[in-house]
Amino acid sequence: MRLVTWMLPLLLASPLLARPKTDVVVLDNGDRLTCEIKKLERGKLTVKTDASGTITVKWTHVLGIRTDFPFQLELQSGARHTGPIEFLEPGKIGVGDGAERTVLETLRVVEMIPIESSILSRMKGSVDAGYDFTQATSATTWSASAEITYRTPRNEVDLKASSNIHEQEGSENTNRQNVGLVAQRFFQDRWFAAAIGQAEKSANQGLDFRGLLGGGLGRRVVQTNRSRISVVVGSALSREKFEDRTDFDSNAEIITAILAETFRFDSPELDLSGSLVVLPNMTTWGRYRLQANAKARIELLRDFYWSLTLYESYDSEPPSATSRKNDFGVTTSLGWSFK
Repeated sequence: MRLVTWMLPLLLASPLLARPKTDVVVLDNGDRLTCEIKKLERGKLTVKTDASGTITVKWTHVLGIRTDFPFQLELQSGARHTGPIEFLEPGKIGVGDGAERTVLETLRVVEMIPIESSILSRMKGSVDAGYDFTQATSATTWSASAEITYRTPRNEVDLKASSNIHEQEGSENTNRQNVGLVAQRFFQDRWFAAAIGQAEKSANQGLDFRGLLGGGLGRRVVQTNRSRISVVVGSALSREKFEDRTDFDSNAEIITAILAETFRFDSPELDLSGSLVVLPNMTTWGRYRLQANAKARIELLRDFYWSLTLYESYDSEPPSATSRKNDFGVTTSLGWSFK
C-alpha cells in the first residue's frame, strides 16, 4: 500500500504538470493563436487551446511560432535543432538561446517534437476492423489490425499486428496473422539504425510459424511535409516451420526494403503508404522471400476512417513441397486513430 502511495503521484504527474498555454502561432490570415503547441508531424501542427480544445493547423498556413519551451525541430535536409522558438518575421523563426540561436525558414521544418512531454503524449496509433461476405460462394472474411507508435526526439518504436480469417462452406478455414516490431534510432542527415522483429503465420502458404530477428541501417531519401521515402539494408536470422514438416528450419537472410508514404490534408484527408521488403536467403542459395503491403486511408469523420489494404507474401522456394508460393489478399475496413 505504501508503494502505491509513492507511485501514484508519479503516474499522475504528467497531466497535473501540463504546461500553460502561452505559446503563440501566427497564421497567414492574420490570426494569432495563444495555445499549447503539441507537435508538428505529417504537415500538420497540433495545438491545444482553451476555447477549442485540441486542433490541427496546416503547416503551410503558419507564418511563425513562439514558445519558451524546448522543442527538437527536424528539417527536410535531416538537420536537427533544439531549443525554445522565437518568431522573427513571416516565414522565419529562431531556435535556441542567444548566440546559439539558429534562423530557420518555417516551410523547411518537417517535424517538431517537445523535449519534455508525458508518455501518453508521445504515443499514437490506430485500430481497424473489417468484414466481407460473398453470398454466391458463402464466403466470409474477417480482418483486424492495430498499430501503436511511441516517439521521442531520437527514437521511435512501432508495433503492428494484423489478422485475416477466411471462412467458406465446404472448405477448411484459412487464416493469416502477423506481428511486427521496429525500433529506430535517428542520426543526422536523415540516417537511422533499425532493429526488427517479426512473427507470422499463413495457412495459405502452409506456414505454421516464422520468427525473425534482425537489424540494419536506413536513410530517408525523401522527407517533406507531404511525403517520405526510406530505404533500409540489413540482415536477419529466421526460424520457420511448415505444416508437413516436424522440425524448424533456420535461415540467414539479407534485408532490403523501401518504405513510402504520402498524405493529403484537404478534406477528406487521404493517407497512402506502402512497403516492399525483399529477403534473399543466404542459407539456401537462390531462394528469396518478398513482402509487399499497400494501404489507402480516407478520413470519414475526425479520427475515423475507411481503409483499403493490399498485401502479398511470396516465397520463391518454400521448403514444403505442398506449400503455395504466394499469399495475396485485399481487405477493406473501418478504423479509429488516436494521437
